[in-house]
Amino acid sequence: MGFRFVVVTFGDGQGGIPLRDLDRQDPFGGVSGYETKETPPVCHALLHDPAFFRFLSHIDAELAEEARKGCCPRCAGPLHVADFPRKPRGCPATVREEYSRRLSFTCGRCATRTTPASVRFLGRRVYVAVMLMLVSPAGGHAAASVRDGLKVPARTLLRWRAWWRKDFQQTRFWQSVRARFMPPLPATGLPVSLFERFQGSDCPERMAQLLRFVCPMSAYPV
Repeated sequence: MGFRFVVVTFGDGQGGIPLRDLDRQDPFGGVSGYETKETPPVCHALLHDPAFFRFLSHIDAELAEEARKGCCPRCAGPLHVADFPRKPRGCPATVREEYSRRLSFTCGRCATRTTPASVRFLGRRVYVAVMLMLVSPAGGHAAASVRDGLKVPARTLLRWRAWWRKDFQQTRFWQSVRARFMPPLPATGLPVSLFERFQGSDCPERMAQLLRFVCPMSAYPV
């Protein structure tokens, strides 16, 4: 399943970012033993960029369309649109309406729900997925940006860091892909060390690749 060539303009609108077939790229290039302590400050600006959030909606729409072309995994019946409401936190006000629903389907025969993967949401968490990708050590620029700019409680940030360092390690997803990273990613460096393994011309492209990579986790509680 590939994505069509898309050029999206971010920030000040002065440039375009081509995101080609994200799932076909090798995301593990540029491996280095060097580990930075947090994501570059420019990446934190994505949290205030409606264009980036709309691009993630575009990816979700394509993931949903691919899922709808299939059939019910339980009885092979047809799938019908059955989106359900979300109350997202962390997205710009201008895109909150389109982020207020999770794309999903139910079977027209047995009513079983099928919810496709998403780059916008991570399981049942109320905060948008991109925010969890920018968690950094306490006291860092990212921590201050998320805590102060988006009014995220310090206690919530601590929970996110604990999730990356412990719970994430035990997920079925990570157990199935961790061996693909050489050298191995230390738990204390996540999620920054994971972000650093993705190639891209800039932070928006690399962040989109990271979200596309972890999106299988969005189909079940994490």
